Amino acid sequence: MDVTGTAVVGDGDTPGRMAPRSPSDTRVELISTVLAFVMAIGVLVLLVGLFVSPAMWASGAAVFTLTGSVLWLLGKTPAGRRNTVRHERDAARYARMRARTAARAEQRQQAAATEMAERRAHEAARTLERAVRELLADLPKRGTPQDKAIAHCLKKTLDVRDPRLQAEAERLARRYVAVDERILCVAQSEAEGKARPALLILTDRGAAVSDRGISYRFDPQPDDVIFAADGSRGHLRVGELVFPFLRYSRFRVALAAREEAAAADPPAESVHRPAQRLIRDARDAELVAVDWMRYLGFTDAVATPVGADDGIDVLARHAVAQVKKEGSPTTRPTVQQLHGVSTAKQRAALFFSMAGYTPPAITWASQQGIALFQYDLQGTPHPVNPPALSLLEAADEQSSRVADTAAAIPADTSDGPAAT
Repeated sequence: MDVTGTAVVGDGDTPGRMAPRSPSDTRVELISTVLAFVMAIGVLVLLVGLFVSPAMWASGAAVFTLTGSVLWLLGKTPAGRRNTVRHERDAARYARMRARTAARAEQRQQAAATEMAERRAHEAARTLERAVRELLADLPKRGTPQDKAIAHCLKKTLDVRDPRLQAEAERLARRYVAVDERILCVAQSEAEGKARPALLILTDRGAAVSDRGISYRFDPQPDDVIFAADGSRGHLRVGELVFPFLRYSRFRVALAAREEAAAADPPAESVHRPAQRLIRDARDAELVAVDWMRYLGFTDAVATPVGADDGIDVLARHAVAQVKKEGSPTTRPTVQQLHGVSTAKQRAALFFSMAGYTPPAITWASQQGIALFQYDLQGTPHPVNPPALSLLEAADEQSSRVADTAAAIPADTSDGPAAT
């Protein structure tokens, strides 16, 4: 029961229900309603009397005071208190109902917003996936000359008619992009005033940056890619440099395509000795070493950019190699330097030299298990020590085995089932 002695029924979240109204409760509520209406008229008369006459104002004030006093006295009666409690509970119930309705409406709005965001994200992901497939299909084949690959990428930008940019990109690629990397995009950074923007070449295995005469190799990480709140814009940050997507729409797609581009067209395992190749410069010698390392079993061997990795010219998952095209034999300290790098990387070491090796270098390399090869102007390497001979013999044996297996499989030349 409440303080007035009226029984109140409630069940927690559901508003309580009071006992049925008595005739006195109904009469008090009816009188209160009439008095409230009369009080409102008195207030109106009072306000009008301010501008008409003092007598009207006094009449309105008297009506307001009298009806207010009577209402106060009725509220102090048991029936009045019961009605007051009932009105307060009804107001609280309506407030809770409005709050629940608002909460349900907000939940529906949030659910609709979440569904819309998920739909947009799904559509954006599908659009990006299609763009990645189109970019990979449009890329030049692996091994395309770097100048042609760069020109192809520049055709997709606003800088297609900038010969200076083409020349700068070619110089950067020669120094820091391996010949068998696939160039995905060429972009320039934001620049203030007349400052020359920085240049970035994005490949399937990393990136190269040139900024105010300083160039270096860079490997973009996911944290370096920053998107705007709406997801429509973004940029790649390289230190203090900002390479925006807005001007280079292909740039964002290229970043997304890196893993797929790196996995595409993996180097096939060689089963025949590489063809001869004329050695004209140091880069030709490195490419020859790549072919022969793949033949020797290191099928993922790639030529590294010039000066990019502690003097290593060819890099594979399980081996490193150095290539020398010099007029004098390679000495022991040079071989020891390669041994130090290979030990740190925990990979096998191979050395290719056109002029051969000094006797101390051969002796020390044989003790350490470093394979030494000497190649001629046609690019054919010859083993110089036992580790190199073992590698070459194993590769020749594997090649012979594969060839014998292929020869043992009969070719299917029939056009259909044999007649009986």
